[in-house]
Amino acid sequence: MHSSKDINYRIAGIDDVAAIAALHALSWQQNYKDALQAEYLAEKAVEERLSLWQQRFAKPVKDQVVFIAEQSGELLGFAALFYRGSERWGAYLDNLHVKSGLQGRGIGKALLKRLAAYLLQHCPEQQLCLLVNQNNLKAQAFYRKLGAVNAEGSCWNAPDGSVVPTYWFVWQKPASILEC
Repeated sequence: MHSSKDINYRIAGIDDVAAIAALHALSWQQNYKDALQAEYLAEKAVEERLSLWQQRFAKPVKDQVVFIAEQSGELLGFAALFYRGSERWGAYLDNLHVKSGLQGRGIGKALLKRLAAYLLQHCPEQQLCLLVNQNNLKAQAFYRKLGAVNAEGSCWNAPDGSVVPTYWFVWQKPASILEC
């Protein structure tokens, strides 16, 4: 199951909101235990992520695009981009989540490549950036492998009220992702 040749990649639509929100919350529950409050993750994350994604798709900003990876109607992963997201660092990769157990199979890389190609088509002069939690060494290694550079430390004011130490990771030339 989940052979990479059978995976469909496409731009997400309003009908994908519930699955995106559920995967987003589950990913946080599995990977952000040491960053976000346990009560928030257990009791509020699912509802809060659903509300966020409903808002994003009900009233999308003009520079928003979300790609999904799916197989037989099952969401395997998603990536969200705001291609005029950061004045300083360029286009902003807001989320990249792949279902637990499917990581390391190329789904995240394929989603990122699709976002990079989209960015080059719509806003070719932009750099690409994202915030990565400082304690998320696995994600940092993934982005470095695909050419991102740790540009500087920062903090994320998380929805549970936590202040999470992060790093800005940046691709000066997002086209380089397509060569990985």
